[in-house]
Amino acid sequence: MQALKRWIQSRSAWTKLRETQLEGWRPAWRRYRVQRRIDGTPPVHTDKEGPVEIRVLSWRRDWRNVTWALKSFYHFSKKRFPLYIHDGGLEDGQAERLQQHFPDAHILRVKETEARVDAELTRRGLLRSRDYRRQNIAMRKVFDFFLFSTAQVVLSIDSDIVFFREPTELLCDPAPAKNLYNRDGIYAYSMTLEELKAAFGIEPPPLINSGLSLVHTRSIDFEKIEDWLANPKLFDNKWVTEQTLHALCSTLHGVDFLPPTYHVSTEPGMPAEVVCKHYPGFYRPLLYSEGMTKLIEMGFVR
Repeated sequence: MQALKRWIQSRSAWTKLRETQLEGWRPAWRRYRVQRRIDGTPPVHTDKEGPVEIRVLSWRRDWRNVTWALKSFYHFSKKRFPLYIHDGGLEDGQAERLQQHFPDAHILRVKETEARVDAELTRRGLLRSRDYRRQNIAMRKVFDFFLFSTAQVVLSIDSDIVFFREPTELLCDPAPAKNLYNRDGIYAYSMTLEELKAAFGIEPPPLINSGLSLVHTRSIDFEKIEDWLANPKLFDNKWVTEQTLHALCSTLHGVDFLPPTYHVSTEPGMPAEVVCKHYPGFYRPLLYSEGMTKLIEMGFVR
């Protein structure tokens, strides 16, 4: 009986059922109805290469959300920045659907990137980095986004963000000298500021949120990251290790925040003249009931 229970719980269908039960059947149905409104929108064509790249990490629950994030960005920015979509756990058929929405995008599947990134980190002697990347999917937003990028800057957009106006601050040419980040609503590093200062001699601004960022490729120092990963405190909260490393690297390079019109919150409501809103969390009902609904009311899907 226990073996059967373990087998059932290992099935993808069981995982989805439990997720739906925890989210709630009615919220899940409302989410699905809103999410799928993006399906019939026309494809977005992008450049193949350039000095600014957009990179996103997506998985099975968020592939439609990331389509909203990207299409709203491209719509309001009027840019054609090259797009790289990194597979963070996509299911069969989802990468193909994303390719239909973004025909010119580079979609980096897990099987294609694992060996390449592993080999490069091994070649450079970055073995702690290699091993931790294998354990923590979010670390692809550090190593996979920047290790092979030939762009001057990488614009990273999380899947739980939607845009409502032109993101002028992200479109500067040339790019600003400092790295730019959303300002988080809570403190979300894996160590306190005092611990970071004591361990690494660096005290970053306390509220860097890497979900939306414009980062100079050269500012991500892989050798320093390798040294920092020797400190086990960085792994105390694996969900924010990647964000903490961003904060450390960008503090050394130079860092600034996007204005309050780039909003991060789990609460309803938006500032005046909101450019975009980031809805962090696993279920994030406001992403659908507020963010995507606002875009629909604005006529975006038409």
